[in-house]
Amino acid sequence: MRRSSKHSARHLTPALVVVALLLATAAPLLAGAAEPVRGGTLRVGWIPQTRTFDPQLSVQWPERFVLYAIFNTLVGVDSTFNIVPELARSWQFSPDGRKITFQLQRGVKFHDGTDFTAEAVKWNIERILDPKTKSPQRSQLEPTIERVGVIDPQTVVFELKRPFAPLLAALAERPGFIVSPAAVQKYGEDFGRNPVGTGPFRFVEWVTDSHLTLERFAGYWDPGKPYLDRIVYRVVPDPTVRITMVRTGEVDIATDVDAKDVPTLSRESAIKVSELKPPARWNALQWWVDKPPFNNKALRQAIALAIDRSELRDVFLLGFGEPARGPVVPGVWWFDPNFKGYGYDLEQAKRKLAEAGYPNGFRHKFTVTNTPQWIRQGELLQEQLKKINVTLEFEPVNPADSYALVVQKKTNWTHTNWTQRADPDGLLRILFHSKGFANTTGYNNPRVDELLDRAAAIFEAEKRKPLYHEAERIIVDDAPYVFLNYTAEFAVMSRRVQNWKWVPDLVPRFRELWLEK
Repeated sequence: MRRSSKHSARHLTPALVVVALLLATAAPLLAGAAEPVRGGTLRVGWIPQTRTFDPQLSVQWPERFVLYAIFNTLVGVDSTFNIVPELARSWQFSPDGRKITFQLQRGVKFHDGTDFTAEAVKWNIERILDPKTKSPQRSQLEPTIERVGVIDPQTVVFELKRPFAPLLAALAERPGFIVSPAAVQKYGEDFGRNPVGTGPFRFVEWVTDSHLTLERFAGYWDPGKPYLDRIVYRVVPDPTVRITMVRTGEVDIATDVDAKDVPTLSRESAIKVSELKPPARWNALQWWVDKPPFNNKALRQAIALAIDRSELRDVFLLGFGEPARGPVVPGVWWFDPNFKGYGYDLEQAKRKLAEAGYPNGFRHKFTVTNTPQWIRQGELLQEQLKKINVTLEFEPVNPADSYALVVQKKTNWTHTNWTQRADPDGLLRILFHSKGFANTTGYNNPRVDELLDRAAAIFEAEKRKPLYHEAERIIVDDAPYVFLNYTAEFAVMSRRVQNWKWVPDLVPRFRELWLEK
């Protein structure tokens, strides 16, 4: 990718200064040193849960595996979460922080042959902001963006309602994907099944719950990229089957690998394993804090105190990963090393349970994704909570259905996991602000709202940090989620796969990956 010399870590867009302070995550352990080879088809063992490839309507995590191949975002992130040029080759904030001027790449085409211009950027942002679109991304932009103006075909200006430090990081995610206006107008509501972007690969075919095929876009604007001719995503829900398919050569790569398989895989000469360090995702229990019985804070805290996270780490993750203290993972600049979270204390848990009005415990349905990992972890949680007479009654569901059940309030106790964003606001706001679009616990604490709003208006990381630390402590004490562990993340792949690199959001970008002949 071409990069402007304006964007070294020392140069001063306010948000860039913020994100550039992120600590490095993991390990490009498998980066190839040889010259890239062009051609070949990458076969990906893909997890389910996909519903649309319209990025402005997308909410499911696996959809992002494909979105980053078909589309470009306005700005990007690199392997250490720095904001880098993408469709915008440079940008400047006004001195008061209320205006950003983007200079766009030249000569960029959408896959349908239409031109990428400043008007297209304006059209995309206005589409998200239009309430009729019902975009889940609207809540990330509407409080901030007043209007978008076009200076010339390669220059676009965002005028802001207020200074907002996390905006650039948001534009590196779903709110920043740029779709073809002509294609949206052509396909209407079917655009999500006929996606058209400016990305390195163009859409060919999608057979729901089976496979999706992309092919190299010959007119891609970044010279020489991508190296692959095709990508075929094969839906394989079971992680054990995904690993088997890598072993047998049916797919070339699979992520979301179960930790229990890693020791064996690491000894196999025909494949290679890559681990992301430090962890970038957390697992947690969640409920609706505005519905009985979990509208009872003491009850939520009792369960948080009754969970032995070290045992979960040792048994479920085989010692990989870390017990979770809150929603901020180690390694990011807003992590609070002095915060310990809940300890394991059965006696205090029993006292909290009595305080909540359940001295003899209780039984409750627990919606669990029917994957081997979650069934196994759920069984261990059953054993742990039984010690305070809390009984989990499993209701297994398919992974593709689990998030919808939460959103529709058809479950009041389940589990979840979330990956980090390039800015603390990106995750904390959507989950814990009372107006967050992914606030699926009903959580509402005015002090947390105030802290998140204040921090977002500040561009200096050191001044933002204590506000996020306080917010995290309040959130953990309120327990809309019970955080379990910072998970270990592994990818397993054929030795043909070269130049694999982790991004801390755990979404692979295949544009620089290549296959050895």
